[in-house]
Amino acid sequence: MLRIENVSLFRIIGTPDTTDEKKLGKISSASSKRVKHNILLAAFKSVAITPFAFPFNNITRAREALKLQTLPYAPAGKMELFPVVIKKTPRSSSGVALHIPSAELENFPTPSSQAENIVWPAPLPLAAKVGGEGVTFWVDEDNICSMLWRGGVPVFYRWKSRADTDIKAEYAWYERYCRSKGEEIGEVFTLDATNPSQLADFQNIAKESMALFPWICGVNMSRRALDSAVVLERTVHSLSKVACWVLIIGLLALTGNAMRLYEARRNTSALRTRTVELYRSVFEPARTGNIPDPIGLARFHVHQARGYFSEGRSISEMFYDLGHIFEQNPDIGVTVDVARYNSSGVDYTGTAPDMEAVHRFRGAWAERADSAHISNLNIVPGGSGYRFDLSVRW
Repeated sequence: MLRIENVSLFRIIGTPDTTDEKKLGKISSASSKRVKHNILLAAFKSVAITPFAFPFNNITRAREALKLQTLPYAPAGKMELFPVVIKKTPRSSSGVALHIPSAELENFPTPSSQAENIVWPAPLPLAAKVGGEGVTFWVDEDNICSMLWRGGVPVFYRWKSRADTDIKAEYAWYERYCRSKGEEIGEVFTLDATNPSQLADFQNIAKESMALFPWICGVNMSRRALDSAVVLERTVHSLSKVACWVLIIGLLALTGNAMRLYEARRNTSALRTRTVELYRSVFEPARTGNIPDPIGLARFHVHQARGYFSEGRSISEMFYDLGHIFEQNPDIGVTVDVARYNSSGVDYTGTAPDMEAVHRFRGAWAERADSAHISNLNIVPGGSGYRFDLSVRW
């Protein structure tokens, strides 16, 4: 925020778009020891003022929109614009755009201090003297420039060479102009920069205008401010492209994750259904009857569901070997109650009348497989034989 105490005021002596050497005339120095800004007052020859109102409050977007509006009338690189936001809400902005030929922004003299330079149209800081309703005139050695104000907002800018006219003729021109629009000219204030007594009070006038119309502090028609705005626009444009690609990649990632989530839920549902089916196939008496070893049968079904039986000796080969054993040993006396098959082997639970039969059954399988081991050997209650588990692996 500009504070007049931290501002040194200068005026540019000469016409901005001429090749003649232009000089700086100091109007006042900052009262504070810390000079943060230099304000340069320029008597521009051509400044067009147009109002704008947009349903957004971003100044960069406002510049882009204004460029599109003026593109058909202003050749690229020949006209520059400076949007000035006067009213701003969270969802809208309005103000005026200052259009000026690029040539008038070249070859400005600058103070030797390191403070930031701000360029204003010379009649701009005189607004308080007409209360924002009327005409403010700036007169110097070569120029007469003026601004017409309505409702605290500049609506028209005019420049004439002092060699071609005088202040009375300019005042008469504004009277005719306002009369043609059915308006009153309003208050009129003239500051003659060649008069030291009038120039001495300029700092107070500027301070009063800045307090009455705070948006004036946001005006800066310097080449540096324009270049900064262009760089910002390019940066925003580049970042917008990056953000667009990031958004696309994010959407693709989100779509992939959604598909994976759908597939996981579908697999979970299928697994839940299969689990229930396996449980019922083993533990529901109405479907299985009286099974001596339901846990073993459940393990068999689980292995079958996991694909454990996709390799190795087939189940038909296993039954062929079992039948061949009984055919070769018709008097073995072994009864097989449960056979649990998988690709790596088969587990039997059975009964035998004596230990010899158990060992004969194990030996017969040992000849046909890599290994055959007896486990869980128990006497059948009543002493009528033995119950055993045989694990065969191939």
